[in-house]
Amino acid sequence: MQRNATTLQVCKAIALFFLLGMASNAFSQDAEAQVAPSQSVLRDSIWFDAERGELKPVKVKPTNDDSLNRESRWLPKADRVRVPKAPNANAGATGGAGGGLFGSGLTLGNLFGWLLLLAIVVASVIAIKYALSRRDVEFARPAAGRNSKRSEGPDAQTIERMKHLPAELRRSGVDLRSEAQRLMEEANFDQAIILLLAHQLLLLDRAGLLRLNRGKTNRRYIRETRSVDQESAERLRATAQAFERSYFGAHALTSDEFTRLWVENESLERALQQHQEVAA
Repeated sequence: MQRNATTLQVCKAIALFFLLGMASNAFSQDAEAQVAPSQSVLRDSIWFDAERGELKPVKVKPTNDDSLNRESRWLPKADRVRVPKAPNANAGATGGAGGGLFGSGLTLGNLFGWLLLLAIVVASVIAIKYALSRRDVEFARPAAGRNSKRSEGPDAQTIERMKHLPAELRRSGVDLRSEAQRLMEEANFDQAIILLLAHQLLLLDRAGLLRLNRGKTNRRYIRETRSVDQESAERLRATAQAFERSYFGAHALTSDEFTRLWVENESLERALQQHQEVAA
């Protein structure tokens, strides 16, 4: 009885194993039937290696994105581009902590530019003042070229400057030097000294040694001339003193006195003419 039970269990086990084998075979056939279409599709693809019977591997080379705004979990962030700073050319020259002289923003280049601008402004002011002071400078003819003949008369600029002479010296429409020489030749020294003094004042005004202006005295003109040229001031002083003795003191001038003054006047004209040539 016990043997029959054992035999029955063995038969059941064999039947169960056989059933399991058949089920496994059916499952594998179904799987192959399902995979077969997929394999046929892969065989026609460029990604399938028919010789090896496997898919071709795709090599992917990662690249760094240089965009800082790109947010990606797959690509690494690009390195920040660092721009090298240019060396400060004035650092060694200035030596200041603030990049300039004395720790300020002022550099040697800026300082040189301001000094150059200041020099140009000063030079312009000096040139303008010089031009204004000599705008009416016009020297008479050299003494060697003058003669006893009367000229046609002064120009408009000289006539305008005559208006600034003292009242007792004003003469209009005549050449002061030529008229003084004519009166000297006629021995009319008291009238000749008036024109000679007026001629010298105009001459010194043209040369820039004094400035004619109504209200100034002869002493004032002498002081102005002395501050520029001592020798010319002494010649003007001698002529002014002779004029005052004759005009205000009623002292008649002699021929020797006036001749000496006339020679000094010619020396004054030559000196101013040389001054003009040097200035030119």
